[in-house]
Amino acid sequence: METREYKGLWWLPENPEHKVAGILYYTPGEELRLELIGSFDVQHPVGIAAIMNVKREDVIWGQASDGTFITLLDNGCKISHRGSAEFSTVVYSAREVAIGLHIDSVDEKRFFMGIARIPELSYFLYPAAVEQIWTDTEKGHGIYIKYEDPKQEEREVGKTDVGNGLSISLCRNASFSSGEFSFKPTFEQYTSLQISSIEPVSFKQLYEAIVRYERFLSLATLREVGYTELHLYSEDYKVRIGDGNYRHKPVIVDTTFHQKPSDKKIDRYKFLFAYEQISERYSEALKKWYTEDEQFNAIQGHFLDSIDYHGPFSYINFLVAIQAVEGYGRRYLGEEIKEYRKTLTGEQKKKELLNILTTVFSQYQGVRKVKQDTNLEAIVEARNYHSHLLPRIGQTLVNMEDMYYLTDELRKVLVCCVLSYLGFTVAEIDGLTYSSNNELFQDW
Repeated sequence: METREYKGLWWLPENPEHKVAGILYYTPGEELRLELIGSFDVQHPVGIAAIMNVKREDVIWGQASDGTFITLLDNGCKISHRGSAEFSTVVYSAREVAIGLHIDSVDEKRFFMGIARIPELSYFLYPAAVEQIWTDTEKGHGIYIKYEDPKQEEREVGKTDVGNGLSISLCRNASFSSGEFSFKPTFEQYTSLQISSIEPVSFKQLYEAIVRYERFLSLATLREVGYTELHLYSEDYKVRIGDGNYRHKPVIVDTTFHQKPSDKKIDRYKFLFAYEQISERYSEALKKWYTEDEQFNAIQGHFLDSIDYHGPFSYINFLVAIQAVEGYGRRYLGEEIKEYRKTLTGEQKKKELLNILTTVFSQYQGVRKVKQDTNLEAIVEARNYHSHLLPRIGQTLVNMEDMYYLTDELRKVLVCCVLSYLGFTVAEIDGLTYSSNNELFQDW
């Protein structure tokens, strides 16, 4: 991504009188680097003493040359001093930034709304704000662009209260630019994510809520997603637009540890589902997704790790999937597992993991894409061998190629488990998985 530069003065909140000139280099999602000509340390501005006294700074405030306030949070530091110069060069690497406002920490409650642009969201819910109309008349062929700016209540889709005073909406957006002398008119339409709060909330609270929605969208799209823009809004950052009215300006916020947007082409037909396929279930599923359920959080994390292989397939991918499926069985199917074990005798009852997997798979007999003849004994032995480093037993230990296909069977079941947790019935899960053209659900 393109690196942005902000030249200005920088200081520590506790010492606003001591300002240092410098440049912030900001590459969205990748780097926040502040280079100062000088030091915040008034007592040790140069030399070895300056280097020995270097330290992290929780908060750095700045003002860019255009007057914009900037906050840098969680700043690591390195310092250098060369030759006989009367100043040191100090470089800070920040983890979070807020451009437009000075805040004391990520926990300061200064915001009422966050809006994120996520590329996949426009495919999940088509914005439908710009319409192309082709004509064929006596004068020849033509095209008209119909652009309507709908009312706010019509722009917002699927508004859902998810608790803690937060509501989530999908917003259809469109814009028009005539270009210089109307030579190059352009239209843009997209769907954005909007999270609003009844009471003022913090950078951290809005960021975490947006990340959680990204994870929900990863389930829907079966790919890793990340925002390209994140703007927060505060009552403390607005401009007058005449007649006593004000417009809130966006505070650009970002972190260097956030999931980057995928560079893979977005193919809607590979999604597990789009909004219109689950519109009746959407709000209830979203509420469940945002429920603070510690038992589900770890399973959710393993599921997200299993969505895509990072580099070549390895047994680690297999272990992530089997651990998540096992965890779901232990935490949510305890009674079903007990009932199944009643049908077993002797040594069969001792095969705990095999009994768990058998029970989990049996829950989805009505899902056509879940193979009930999957070799579960091979999965158990491979798990014990690779996870617990137990010796190989018998001839069921699979090779890497077979493990790849067994991992896919586990991933299919894991998708079913997550959808079940969100309230989807087996019949609904069957419909979604059977209609998806994602590689995971294709019969090769």
